[in-house]
Amino acid sequence: MTGPGCGKLKRSGKHRKHTPIVSEKQQGFFGAELKRKREGKSGKTGMSEAELARHLEESKGKKLPLKRKKR
Repeated sequence: MTGPGCGKLKRSGKHRKHTPIVSEKQQGFFGAELKRKREGKSGKTGMSEAELARHLEESKGKKLPLKRKKR
């Protein structure tokens, strides 16, 4: 349920960072993908160089498991 403060956070630009990286293995893949992009090669994800760099920065410092948990 949303509360009165939800709109204020959204308007002020203070929202939770989101990244699709949830494991160390994925973090390594995104790093390799960013390297490929910077070398001018085509990537596997279709993300831009800036987007890859942003996701890696957001996941930096998080305690991530080695592999993603299966559902």
